[in-house]
Amino acid sequence: MFTQKDLQQIRTKGISIDNINQQIKHFQQNFQAADITMAATPGKGIMLLNEGAQKHYRNIYLDNAPDNRIIRFIPASGAASRMFKALHKALENLEGKDLTAQKEWIESKKDISRFFKKLERYPFYEDLKLREESDPAGILTSLLGREGLQYGNMPKGLLKFHKYSETDRRTAFEEHVREAVSYCESRNGMVRIHMTVSPQHLDSFQTEAARILPKIEKEQEVSIDLSFSFQKPETDTIAVDLENEPFRNPDGTLVFRPGGHGALIRNLDALDGDLVFISNIDNVVPDRMLKLRVEQKQVLGGVLLEVRSKIFYYLQQLDGEEKPVKSRLDSIVSYLHERLGLAIPEMLESWALSDLKLWLINTMNRPIRVCGMVRNEGEPGGGPFYVRNESGEVSLQIVESAQIDLEDPEKVNIVQKSTHFNPVDLVCSLRDYRGEKFSLGRYVDPNTGFISEKSVGGRSLRALELPGLWNGSMAGWLTLFVDVPIETFSPVKKVFDLVRKEHRA
Repeated sequence: MFTQKDLQQIRTKGISIDNINQQIKHFQQNFQAADITMAATPGKGIMLLNEGAQKHYRNIYLDNAPDNRIIRFIPASGAASRMFKALHKALENLEGKDLTAQKEWIESKKDISRFFKKLERYPFYEDLKLREESDPAGILTSLLGREGLQYGNMPKGLLKFHKYSETDRRTAFEEHVREAVSYCESRNGMVRIHMTVSPQHLDSFQTEAARILPKIEKEQEVSIDLSFSFQKPETDTIAVDLENEPFRNPDGTLVFRPGGHGALIRNLDALDGDLVFISNIDNVVPDRMLKLRVEQKQVLGGVLLEVRSKIFYYLQQLDGEEKPVKSRLDSIVSYLHERLGLAIPEMLESWALSDLKLWLINTMNRPIRVCGMVRNEGEPGGGPFYVRNESGEVSLQIVESAQIDLEDPEKVNIVQKSTHFNPVDLVCSLRDYRGEKFSLGRYVDPNTGFISEKSVGGRSLRALELPGLWNGSMAGWLTLFVDVPIETFSPVKKVFDLVRKEHRA
């Protein structure tokens, strides 16, 4: 299947041939659908916190978090091409038409018509520097074209998201930095932020950082430690044709594609942090909505700190204890089941105490994540479920709809009973009870990837995405789900979202 030239290309990327063969096998056999057994719902997998409980966890966070090394982790490497898909299509239809024909076409398209009527409200309007004679096609060219703002090819982090005034218009990057300052500050006034970006956009991010960081540091009296990393080339995956043979460029070289955001588990693993907050680059809010968002981050962080403290206490008790006491082990089992929602093996009662102790240590000594979940109001995205893995263990997982067999009536029934979906709002603990970093690659489920069909130059190919960062890449973590208000979720998936009420500054 592979020539010597192919093998050299594979070695150059830093990928082992065994890894490539495993990828080919995934294409041939596909991934098994997630074996969801039950939807996680309030009281059954999702913590529902009243006002008193929220205050309790916020206080835990405020009192203890600054003593930890906190990092804000923001995946920001993706381009905004899908965000402007409708405008690209509009430009194709408008080019070459006279002004009257352009206006008639626009009036027949509801979203496009509304876009032009509200154009002055968009935070990038002033950057267009339009002349009076600009026609709709010219406006879109100024926004999307190479001679203009090139918004269709820019990363979302560098797009203007919020307009406070004609002179104060902030990028998503700036809003994330300002948010991080509100809850990631350590005792010494340091705020650490790490972003994954694409190599071709690093200079632009650094230029934006040089513009905004000194101003924010002065305003908030903090020091900001900003770092960047790239998705590693060895996490790329091979593409195949519809017969599952390697897809090749016209010059005969193999085609590789980025492995999806699941590849970023390598970048996360490289961070030297105690607590790491993760959310998507396009999910930000203006200042007027920031208070609730920050409070909810502190709640999630407080839940994590309390649970982590309990887990560490139990592990320290068990560490080195030669003769474990059954009553103590039983209380730990009860905590794991009632507090963390862990499914307990039915045969546990028949185990010897030494075996039970070993199971408890292996179960608890792993990375921890607390994930905010919002009520499902029709937004696309994965959701929280109990999932059975290949070895029969059941645990809480975030599952994408693409991972579920929607031809199976039983699974469809489970999905229909779900109440929440995943807004990507996580706080993670990356160290064990001895203070040593976990090796995050040990907790990835390699059998939870995705396969999709793409088209390149009119030729169809199949692409493989690695297990998602908050799906299969964290499958082996201890997981807690917490209900958070829908107001904390304000994504920008389409350009039209920028003028929705939640993004009006």
